[in-house]
Amino acid sequence: MKYDAEILIAGAGPAGCATAIRLVDAGCDVLVIERDTLTPGPDLTSGEVLSPMAQRELRDVGLRIAGDWVFDQVDKVRNVYPDLSWTLHSVPSGLEYRHIDRGGLNAALRQRLLQAGGRIECEQTVTEVDMRDDGVVLRTRHGREFRANMLIDAAGRHGPALTALKLKQPEPEFRQIGIAIFYESFEGTPLDTWDRHLYGDHGAMISGSRIRNGLYRYILEADLDDKQQRGMRPVEFYEYIAETYDPWIRERCMREPRVGDVWTMAPLAHRAADVTRDRLLLVGDAAGYLSPFTGQGVEIALRGARLAAQAVAAAARLDDYSAGRFAPYVEGRNAEVATLVSHLRRMLRFVRDRDALLRASTDDALRAQHLLPLPVIDRGTLRGSTTAQA
Repeated sequence: MKYDAEILIAGAGPAGCATAIRLVDAGCDVLVIERDTLTPGPDLTSGEVLSPMAQRELRDVGLRIAGDWVFDQVDKVRNVYPDLSWTLHSVPSGLEYRHIDRGGLNAALRQRLLQAGGRIECEQTVTEVDMRDDGVVLRTRHGREFRANMLIDAAGRHGPALTALKLKQPEPEFRQIGIAIFYESFEGTPLDTWDRHLYGDHGAMISGSRIRNGLYRYILEADLDDKQQRGMRPVEFYEYIAETYDPWIRERCMREPRVGDVWTMAPLAHRAADVTRDRLLLVGDAAGYLSPFTGQGVEIALRGARLAAQAVAAAARLDDYSAGRFAPYVEGRNAEVATLVSHLRRMLRFVRDRDALLRASTDDALRAQHLLPLPVIDRGTLRGSTTAQA
């Protein structure tokens, strides 16, 4: 079979670009296939922030955390509990999270890949994946074909290999919906703070922050079954949860001016049956996704990209793309990425327990064990609010 590249990567987001940059630096011939344009437009929908480790991973592939796609810092967390008491926590000195425009991050990474000598074919939607004994063939909506020794699927929750090979599996424990609404202002939101309102029922929480001057985002996560049983539209369900559990949020979300489009995704979580097969490796959200309650979504993708590039570069040197050659990726992912996801899973279970959250509001040790070990710098209650019962 005549190849267009040694390695094809589907998806030019953080996972795909970071993997590609590292492979190009290792001397591999890489071609990235992307359905979007080379410089995608603004994308603030998914609530992305860059954790300290994500910033380090980006710097390691030669990307500066600077530009018009980088917005407010986040160096504090406010936890609001079911009785509307709250604790304020400071991120350790020298560390910060950064709000970003995800479209701008993607564009910056794509330019960095081109500078490194990588290739990108944009505006190509993959519709068919043909896994053969001697290589991989991708076919696109416009009739193009791309051939290579192997495929790295980094195209997210709808990745072509994830879908075509039926590797995507449900995540039954956290079958949730995410709904984000954007506002020009949101009175009472502390600056430089991720504001988490935890209700401990129906998997419901609303969290948000100022992204930049004149733009705030508050996101509801709740059980998808609850929304479907009530037959509500996304915004109706968002307002219902706020009215039921949190009059402080309800008052503001009804009066503050809204901007832009409402973002909705369901179900939020999924698993992958396999993350490697012969001539195939899944990385980033294609390898599985769980709501990034800790703000580490991009970080998890970038860590996986580093591990994937190491394993694939070693396989390419031996011209052996069998699944066994990708064992170091599986092992590294289990030791590094799966550990983060396991911790995240425990946190998501904890925030579904109303009584545990109420105890955590005053029990510093319990809270540190389950909701990140951050020091308390202030406490209080949301004045003018009363606890609403489900």
